[in-house]
Amino acid sequence: MMSPTLFRPLGARRKKSPHADTPSDSESLKPVTHGYFETRDGTRLFYCTEGQGAPLVFCYGLVCSSLHWTYQLDYFRENYQCIWFDYRAHQKSDRPEDLSTLNIPQFSRDLQDLLEHLQIKRAFFLGHSMGVNVVLETYRESPELFAGMVLASGTARAPLESLFNISATRGILSVLKKTHQWFPKTLSNLWKLQQRSALIKAIVRFGGFNPFLTPQEDIDLYVNQVLEMDPEVFIRVLENYDRFDSQAWLHTVHTPSLIIAGDQDHLVPLDQQRVLHQLIPGSQWELLRNGSHCPQMDLPELFNLRVEKFLTQIGYTSP
Repeated sequence: MMSPTLFRPLGARRKKSPHADTPSDSESLKPVTHGYFETRDGTRLFYCTEGQGAPLVFCYGLVCSSLHWTYQLDYFRENYQCIWFDYRAHQKSDRPEDLSTLNIPQFSRDLQDLLEHLQIKRAFFLGHSMGVNVVLETYRESPELFAGMVLASGTARAPLESLFNISATRGILSVLKKTHQWFPKTLSNLWKLQQRSALIKAIVRFGGFNPFLTPQEDIDLYVNQVLEMDPEVFIRVLENYDRFDSQAWLHTVHTPSLIIAGDQDHLVPLDQQRVLHQLIPGSQWELLRNGSHCPQMDLPELFNLRVEKFLTQIGYTSP
């Protein structure tokens, strides 16, 4: 049986394990499937399923990858079927001909196409950052699919209004967009050169993670993944992400929901995250001390146990 680590980044914590290169007997017995499925508009997207049991669907954030869920996938695949996919124009998935489809509603339709491909009629969903919005949009379109959801480090609307607790982010996006329109090759070259920039790495390290908890290797890998992407993809996704607004209908969400935030999140203000808890009826709120915008990477054991407790509480367990 193939190891899932052939298809997703191996987290630094596990790589330091003396047995990292040799899967355990229990791991080698966990079924792993991977491949491509075709969406309704003909775009080929990569997906992977790990383990077996009740399905858990993982949605990562803005131009991220399965790296952001690696410690959850390793943990929950022991008792659940863990499902993840790469958004269009991300990682192993194909770039669509029409880049206007790089938006939250389309990512949600792609996710629904994947579940149809896998013949899954009901699942539990976990979203991180922009993945929160993908999960919410999927609920809006197909609530019958939901056994429950975990929403981590997300916002209900317009993230650029308060990103990093400043209002200048939209101006930065506008500059990037105009630079790409006028000098696309120059921007692409400058974009890739930032892999060597200590300043960029420092901003991401202290802005998106708790650098004292998340391994530097994981942070560097994320930075490299972002900077290896076409900057036009980043611009398109971020621009469309900023248009998403779920506040008007969150009161109609009626599925067990757990909202998780890190008290050291410098990217999305906590008051924006609390809006999700305030507007989703019956939702639970969990604030992880010392957690950043990526609490699932800072504090994976604590994050996993909190999610597991919620799954048990709502009775969503594998036979």
